[in-house]
Amino acid sequence: MRNVWRIILVIPVAFIAASLAAAFVITLSAGAQPSSGESSGDFFAKLIVISIIASMVVGAVAGIPALILIIMAEAFGWRSLILHLVFGVLIGLAAFLLGIGGATETREAVTIGGAAGAVGGFVYWLIAGRKAGLPTAEANGGRLPDDA
Repeated sequence: MRNVWRIILVIPVAFIAASLAAAFVITLSAGAQPSSGESSGDFFAKLIVISIIASMVVGAVAGIPALILIIMAEAFGWRSLILHLVFGVLIGLAAFLLGIGGATETREAVTIGGAAGAVGGFVYWLIAGRKAGLPTAEANGGRLPDDA
């Protein structure tokens, strides 16, 4: 039963959080400045709203490649942080190098894409990637859980 909830709830929430985190990196790297007379609270609220909107684009662009990699990680029990970071960087680089969203192939854009992908991969790993795959006897002190 635990694996069903993991597939239904944890993995989608982790992907949404990873998309939000990657979008926040992209939004912050755009170099937005508060306008004159604008409070820092208002500026931060605008950044959050823009990041939420941008996360929809990030999720749509990264959805299919991430789904393939998530299925592979779950099937083979890949729990490595480095692997999730590399997957995130590759997805971010591919999105920016393919010019999705009008991005140009400047060094800064490629760096931003890689950084956003790495942050997204890290956030996904924190929430769902650390426990990828089915439970094993080694992970549970030599015994399988009752619901496996």
